[in-house]
Amino acid sequence: MKKKITTIVLAGIMAFAIAACGGTGDDGAGDTSAQAENNTVQATTEESVTTTEEGVATTTYQDILDEYTKQIQEATPTLVEEYNAESEEIADDINALAELSNSKVEELATICNDGVEEMASLMTQNGDEYETYEEWAGKLQDVYMEYAAQITDTYTSSATDISTDDLMDAMEELQ
Repeated sequence: MKKKITTIVLAGIMAFAIAACGGTGDDGAGDTSAQAENNTVQATTEESVTTTEEGVATTTYQDILDEYTKQIQEATPTLVEEYNAESEEIADDINALAELSNSKVEELATICNDGVEEMASLMTQNGDEYETYEEWAGKLQDVYMEYAAQITDTYTSSATDISTDDLMDAMEELQ
């Protein structure tokens, strides 16, 4: 029963995470490091370049992807540490743990959304096809999902330590 409820809560968090970053329906499942490297290599060959009047390249989709990937990668360990520290006070309240996890995932979603927005601006500036933007935005969303999973995994780990009585109390509160 405990595992079932934890699974349901985790599924809710993942649904929130996908919606928070404007998910494309691709949950990133099965995305491995090798696939990520392949995406980067492929992305490098498919860059769209913004040029100034002098013809000098200024920004590419790859530049934006790299910048926001770095931001997500750098923010994640801090968010996990914050979750761990803040969860100690609410360790017996699964609803509070879920809210805390969602707030940390939302911080990554904000970074992702900023990058996706910058890509949309680049698409408009370049007059690119929507499919080009969508492909690059999807790559950033995949990065987001990979790192958001680290936070939700931390939540899952802490939620499985909750006693059955505390879990049942939390379920009663939801009704």
